[in-house]
Amino acid sequence: MVRSDHRKKQNGLQVTDNFRQRLAAAYEVWGASAGTTPARFFELMDEAIEFHSVLEREFPRDPLSGPFNGRTAVIGYWSAIAESWELLSSKTDALVGDEDRVVWVGRVRWRHRRTLREFQSTKVDVWSVWQDRAIRYFEMFDSAGYARATGQLEPAISQ
Repeated sequence: MVRSDHRKKQNGLQVTDNFRQRLAAAYEVWGASAGTTPARFFELMDEAIEFHSVLEREFPRDPLSGPFNGRTAVIGYWSAIAESWELLSSKTDALVGDEDRVVWVGRVRWRHRRTLREFQSTKVDVWSVWQDRAIRYFEMFDSAGYARATGQLEPAISQ
């Protein structure tokens, strides 16, 4: 029994390591292209991926709030990002994984194409992996900063 559990854990960690390496490459290419080449992310996703955002609760009517279910819907999400936002910078601070989870921690800076307001935030993406495919994704970032950049929340008046 112990041997079986050990083998299962080893296999899970091997999958995570492989996925983590491919995910790191996807973030690198995406950042270097100013957010215009998300195809490597799509290659990591299961057809039935669940894609979630911190925006779901606070801004449910926002076109990027989600949830997005299935790879086709996620591709639509990335298209909506490209239409609304210009990625100015993206930096990976950490990429860590354990068993069936891989977490990307980084910083992003965007410019909203309609308002021309910039938005900078720490960003955390949690990827759940099964059989070396992403089955769930959850992103977290400064939602108030996002709302100010999109014009959904007016910037604070500085005195």
